[in-house]
Amino acid sequence: MNIGAGCTKPGDTHIYVGTSGWVSTYLDYQTVDINAMITGVLSAKPGYFNYYAELETAGKCFEWVMNHLALDEIDVYLKKTKVTEDIESKYKSLYDYLSAEVSRVPAGANGVLFTPWLHGNRCPFEDSKAAGMFFNIKLETGKRELIRAVLEGICYHLRWLLESEEKKVKTSETIRFVGGGSLSPVTCQMLADITNRKIETVSNAQEVGAIGTALVVAAGIQKTDVLKLSQQLVRPNRIYTPNPENKEVYERNFSVFKKLYKSNSAHFKSLNTECKGKGK
Repeated sequence: MNIGAGCTKPGDTHIYVGTSGWVSTYLDYQTVDINAMITGVLSAKPGYFNYYAELETAGKCFEWVMNHLALDEIDVYLKKTKVTEDIESKYKSLYDYLSAEVSRVPAGANGVLFTPWLHGNRCPFEDSKAAGMFFNIKLETGKRELIRAVLEGICYHLRWLLESEEKKVKTSETIRFVGGGSLSPVTCQMLADITNRKIETVSNAQEVGAIGTALVVAAGIQKTDVLKLSQQLVRPNRIYTPNPENKEVYERNFSVFKKLYKSNSAHFKSLNTECKGKGK
């Protein structure tokens, strides 16, 4: 994946958001962090490794909130009119429509937080009982705030992974963002603001895995260095810089976000451990 993302120098970092999500830093040596559950995965280039921290559900959280919050009125009314027909005529996809809608909500989602642990979590803590939750909902909270909170929650966790990697390796100041999540300019800017890093995207961001494989094959046929080939062909197409106006609210919210698991880990275990019945 790093080769398809154009991250080919030691220290280059990329973030992926698809169904799952991760932060990966390219290294010319192998290291792991057992405590934070960060692994060192072999690269296609011998002698190189990916220092890799994973989030189990990233884009899957956005899919969940789209299906269960954004589209829940579909086919409910008597006329059975699909409200998506008009939306899809104006936008490339429902994801683009939702991105446009959440852009109307200020940074920080008016104080609402979401934990993106819909299928447990792996890093920086491993807990199959951890789950998603909305925190700090008020009477004035609307669906736009909830949907934005989901996107921000994904980005908060990715920043947490980034900071976890920083404890053992040096990550890059400019980060390549790939996967379906990088197709939304709203999410890209959000990630730049929350991580306080410059974010670059590439063309065909959803296909970087296949592109990396193709580059490895091409390099083998041409008998050339695959890393140099990737540097030549995989170039950034857009750059997002952090908006300093959003720094204070995101720092505050991120501080609370990191405390939510510790405050609720025992509750997750209690609620998500199957009760043992005493029989009929």
